[in-house]
Amino acid sequence: MKNYLALAPQYLSAHKKKTRLAMISVALSVALITGIFSMLDVFLQFEKLQVIHDYGNYHLAIIDASEEEMSVIRNRIDVRNSGRWKDLGDGNINEIPCKLGALDEAFAENMNVKVIQGKYPIANNEIMLEQWATEKLYLNVNIGDRVKISFADNNQGEFIVSGIYNDLGNMKAAGVPGVFLSMSGASEITSGKMNLYLVEFKEKVNINQVVSDIKRVLNIADDRVELNNHLLAVIGQSTHKAAVGLYTIGAILFCIVLVAGVVMIYNTFNISVMDRVRQFGLLRCVGASQSQIKKLVKREGLIITLRAIPLGILAGMLMTFICSAILKYYNNTLFGEIPLFSISITGISSGIVIAFLTVFMASLLPAQKAARVSPVNAVMGSNHIKISKRKKKGFLTKILHAEIAMGINNAIMKKKTLFLMSSSIALSIIMFLGFNVLIDFMYASLKTTKPYTPDISMTSEQGLNDELYQKLSEIDGVEIIYGRMLGYVDATFNASRLTDTYKDIVKGITLKDNGLFMPPEKSWLISYDKNQLNWAKEDLMAGELSEDKMNEQNGVIAVARNLRGSVSTETANLQLGDKVYVKTPGGTKELTVMGILRSLPFSSAEPTLTAFITTEALFTDIAGESKYKAIDIQLKNKKDERAVEAIKSSVDDTVTFLDQRQKNAEMNQIFLTMAVFVYGFVAVITLISFLNIINTMNTSIASKTRYLGVMRAVGMSGAQLNKMVLVEAATYSLTGCLVGCTLGVILQGVLIANYLSNFHVPWEFPLVQIILILILTVLVIMFSVISPLKRIKSKGISEVVNSL
Repeated sequence: MKNYLALAPQYLSAHKKKTRLAMISVALSVALITGIFSMLDVFLQFEKLQVIHDYGNYHLAIIDASEEEMSVIRNRIDVRNSGRWKDLGDGNINEIPCKLGALDEAFAENMNVKVIQGKYPIANNEIMLEQWATEKLYLNVNIGDRVKISFADNNQGEFIVSGIYNDLGNMKAAGVPGVFLSMSGASEITSGKMNLYLVEFKEKVNINQVVSDIKRVLNIADDRVELNNHLLAVIGQSTHKAAVGLYTIGAILFCIVLVAGVVMIYNTFNISVMDRVRQFGLLRCVGASQSQIKKLVKREGLIITLRAIPLGILAGMLMTFICSAILKYYNNTLFGEIPLFSISITGISSGIVIAFLTVFMASLLPAQKAARVSPVNAVMGSNHIKISKRKKKGFLTKILHAEIAMGINNAIMKKKTLFLMSSSIALSIIMFLGFNVLIDFMYASLKTTKPYTPDISMTSEQGLNDELYQKLSEIDGVEIIYGRMLGYVDATFNASRLTDTYKDIVKGITLKDNGLFMPPEKSWLISYDKNQLNWAKEDLMAGELSEDKMNEQNGVIAVARNLRGSVSTETANLQLGDKVYVKTPGGTKELTVMGILRSLPFSSAEPTLTAFITTEALFTDIAGESKYKAIDIQLKNKKDERAVEAIKSSVDDTVTFLDQRQKNAEMNQIFLTMAVFVYGFVAVITLISFLNIINTMNTSIASKTRYLGVMRAVGMSGAQLNKMVLVEAATYSLTGCLVGCTLGVILQGVLIANYLSNFHVPWEFPLVQIILILILTVLVIMFSVISPLKRIKSKGISEVVNSL
């Protein structure tokens, strides 16, 4: 037995080309599995840092915790760090609106608060300010200066600035500085919204179980417990509905990845082994038993796997390194501590285990069939070429040229091969379409900067006139400037357009005889210029955005979803052509809905019935005023401080100046963190899929070498041979495309409808993606058959027919 088993390495060496094809298939599958799992593993590390930066490094928050509760929690063995956070609400510092609070120094870095100058406030009369708020055009204060603070309960006090801490993007963009008092000073303040006790647990702790235990032991009610669900979602411990939906999508997609890897290996390995059934039969002729043949095939698979795994792991890890390098060097401040060459044990282990299991399964059936081949059939070669005894002309040859009919027949006659080849292509397409759901989610749910996102915003209740607008537009460094007129109007329309959600909110609607209703709330009216109308097209659900047509036909754009507080709500289901009646100083004005916009990039300061967008000319006609309430500016260079100083010096104290650059940069970082890996997933899947198709076709054609030689021997020309093989390949690919696109589209719809409904992810039929898939698949199939056909035609006919 040992003599025959020892043949495996020599046998593989004698059939290097076929062995290499099988090894490439295994390596590609290992690369796919290792790459996807490794990228996911590293992505979670990056995303965890991003979430901590945006939401803080805590897992549990206890509202109004007592000293006893804090002591018990602090001394638990599974708690790493904890601290108090007091929200003292809104206030004023030197008559400028601010947010007031206090935070234990030991927990400050957990909440991304770092002292960059001075010291942390300790005394009752000490405070700490954001760096941007200390600048000349804001508070104009420094370490040791005294400031006057007014609290929400009308108490006032004088405090000393003891420290300056890093800027917080959201606070800076809102123009409201964050002021931290000492914890002892905050304890003397009666105003405040909430007192929280924040807890960070150690790694590998089952947080949900620990939280339940804390609530039970200390008898804490559920309404006093809050979780940092953003952080729990990243570490896989959130029970929030939205997070569970994402976990489910991830599980479904990665199951498809595993199945695809298994099919890729099984398909090519099966073809490779089955092509050598005659050689295994010859071994039977010289005395090998069935058991020995089975073990020989399995040992061959083991050797191929051992050679392929290192290549697959290196390729998979390389993809991960590329993604890590992009993020590490793009945002060194946040991700600088992440090692560039992150080794994912999960990814490597997954690739190795799946490779061994799959090759083992893939070798079972071919090994059994090889063992069952009789010595007589092996010597006669009857297992290779079977000539049909039917004299009847086939149906396909009646309507198609012989070589085309033969190509289709070659594909469909071997149903198992057709199934495996088509499944391999279909699974690649399903993976591609499935992972594209994450791209749709990313664009719909992440607030990345859009073309209309400003760097600098200015608002004023008194209004901003055209002279200021013109002055700002002439400042060197200003790229685009655009303004909005804002107002609240009484608007009504057909009552049937009001949604049930809105009717429940306002608790009753007063109807008129003409089908209209008495508006229970004012509607928000907003003016857009040409730039803003053009930018809004990406969110347009129906109709068109034409300034000229809107002016001519008294047209408005209805907004489908509006923010009420922090909740996006559909208040009215207006349709194109609907009439809207608005009260103006000159009487009621009839307007026509000419477009439906999905949502607005900003929200109203007060609850509204709905929102309408119109042109500047119509706004002036309706509201009777022409001053802007907001002017937005985009800079040529985001870091041009001279331009920012020039803009600041152009406005007076009645204007609120908002610098949104840091917030925009942070939003872009969030988007990029996810985009690099999501696009990385799709790129890996696409590349591996193409390589798999090329490798599979190479293996399939190589396995038909003698058959193709016989076709040439009986008179088939080189052109006919090309057509036959191309048609066979096209049959595999088109069958796989049809199945893959159908199931992929269904998968997209199911994932979005069932698991991403909370994120309001829009879904459209992926026509462009499907067309791209068909074009690329056809091109890859055509490319994949060129090399093997060239090799076959370069050999003599007798050499091909007699090849083993």
